[in-house]
Amino acid sequence: MKVVDAFLQRYAVQEANDVLPFVVGPRVLDLGAGEGWVAAVLARQGFRMVCADVGPFARTDTAYVIYDGTRLPFADAAFDTTLLLLTLHHCEKPEAVLDEALRVTRTRLIVTESVYRNRLDRFWLDLLDGRFNRFRHGGRMPTPLGFRRVEDWRALFASRGLRLADTVWLGGHLERLVHHPVAFVLDISVTTPPPRGEGQGWGVST
Repeated sequence: MKVVDAFLQRYAVQEANDVLPFVVGPRVLDLGAGEGWVAAVLARQGFRMVCADVGPFARTDTAYVIYDGTRLPFADAAFDTTLLLLTLHHCEKPEAVLDEALRVTRTRLIVTESVYRNRLDRFWLDLLDGRFNRFRHGGRMPTPLGFRRVEDWRALFASRGLRLADTVWLGGHLERLVHHPVAFVLDISVTTPPPRGEGQGWGVST
């Protein structure tokens, strides 16, 4: 739908501006890139962007890889920064997706997520995010599966040996009436343990 696409393109500009101060290095992977609009904005800033997702969702000319949702077709530490923007809550096995992102990333992960504080927040996230994504690509965009609280995401990142460099609350007052977007800026240390194995299929959107 043209209205949905126009909204997503505008939102992508804000997403790109939100993460731009935290991107390190020239090689950047947008994992769960959806249409690829965030990557297109960052590419205009000079970054060498690559998008990856589980379906043919691309709407830009940024390099785009469709993969099986299990193993990314990239070498270890191929990218300086990997973005997981509103992605992990769409994954059947977010731990496996995070591990694969860690494998292909040298320095930094930037994760944004919609989080909830109580059951009412969770109800609205499930309802609105699920309905919205049905309008994308004829309903082929995966629906949400795993919203979490802030402390649950932090615990997951800590279990992978990631250092939390920053936590930034995103969006304005009106946006936070619908969901509570937060960015986790995560540094990969030399002591970060290796991935714990590969998962099965996952779904993503940005």
